Amino acid sequence: MRLDDALPHLRERLLYLLSPKSQPARNTQIAAAEARAETRFRNLLEAAPDGILEVDQQGNITLLNQAAEKMFGYSRDELLGLKVEKLVPDSVRPQHHRHRDNYTSHPQVRPMGSGLQLKAQRKDGSLFPVEISLSPNMVDGEFHVIALIRDISERKQAEDHLRAVREQYTTELAAKNQELERRNREIEQANRLKSEFMASMSHELRTPLHTIIGFSELLTEEIEGPLNEKQKRFLGHILRDSSHLLELINEVLDLSKIESGRLALQFTSFNFSECVQEVLTGIQQRAIAKEIRIEQRAMYDGPLYADRLRVKESLYNLLSNAVKFTPDHGTVWIESSAHGGSLVITVGDTGVGIPSEEHANIFEKFYQVGNTTAGVREGTGLGLPITKQLVEMHGGHISVKSQPQQGSEFALTLPLQGPSTPPTVDEPQ
Repeated sequence: MRLDDALPHLRERLLYLLSPKSQPARNTQIAAAEARAETRFRNLLEAAPDGILEVDQQGNITLLNQAAEKMFGYSRDELLGLKVEKLVPDSVRPQHHRHRDNYTSHPQVRPMGSGLQLKAQRKDGSLFPVEISLSPNMVDGEFHVIALIRDISERKQAEDHLRAVREQYTTELAAKNQELERRNREIEQANRLKSEFMASMSHELRTPLHTIIGFSELLTEEIEGPLNEKQKRFLGHILRDSSHLLELINEVLDLSKIESGRLALQFTSFNFSECVQEVLTGIQQRAIAKEIRIEQRAMYDGPLYADRLRVKESLYNLLSNAVKFTPDHGTVWIESSAHGGSLVITVGDTGVGIPSEEHANIFEKFYQVGNTTAGVREGTGLGLPITKQLVEMHGGHISVKSQPQQGSEFALTLPLQGPSTPPTVDEPQ
């Protein structure tokens, strides 16, 4: 259809709509649309899980949903027209109208009683915790307030239960911590008493041992007369075993002093290579007995500021272990070099080696990695723990590289000028 043909029809339709005869049909359509909108609004209101109240400026309830009826225990007829203060706890009801007036003066969408624990009151007088959101609403030019009310009883119960569990856990944890502290104090006291006992007993044991060794050495000199071969052999056993026992007692004594904080390092400056020579002299006989070659590789020939006696003890522990765990005809070596203010000392061997999973354990007290080349366990398992603690008291550290049947290398790092912070002790050695 052309535009010219359509214009008459459009004109006739427009005139009909504007004519009085069309008004009833239009009013009916508008009423039906309004009824549908009201029904949708009512359905939406009733479907809301939270309670919804509309309150006029005088505090009267003008609108509510089914959730509000169920929440407060009133019927719809009882709630309509009821003062909203009836739903407020008795303790705060006298002041509630002031809160309503204040909101009327400053209307905005916001939570009610921000930061407060709100409660509402049911028809039977029981109270329950709630969260309330407020929104201003104009109805026929009059100010109203819409309150969205949520019952948070279950959530509060869960929070209270969680808080009670947390408080109980905190109380139990505090009690356990106190018990642990008490036991720690008891353990510390027991360790201190043990160390003091070990130190005292070691002193007492060393005195007769020195006497045995001293008189045995005098007898071997045959000043009081010649000895036959059997007597000489017996004296050799006495001297060897007494010296070994004295060595073990000295290890226990050193450990007890370290643990009780009574071992004081005596720092002096000395030539390191000369110190090494003294240690090698003391270990030489053991190496000769097993036909083990001891090599001095690159050696630092300069001053070291440290406790000379304790450095010798550390080197002796490492070298004697190397000889002990190296088969006959093997090799033990020592080398050292200075790097950036530190002295790095390496003691290596071609011995039985140590599995990697036991590297950390060998520095624990009384731990023994395995049998020596003689097929038995020797010593107390204190040499390496003592060495580690002595090195750390000097401000250094010790490490190990080893694999079974591939020998071992122990590396000591000592500051050439002593520790930056000397270790504190309770009393001198």
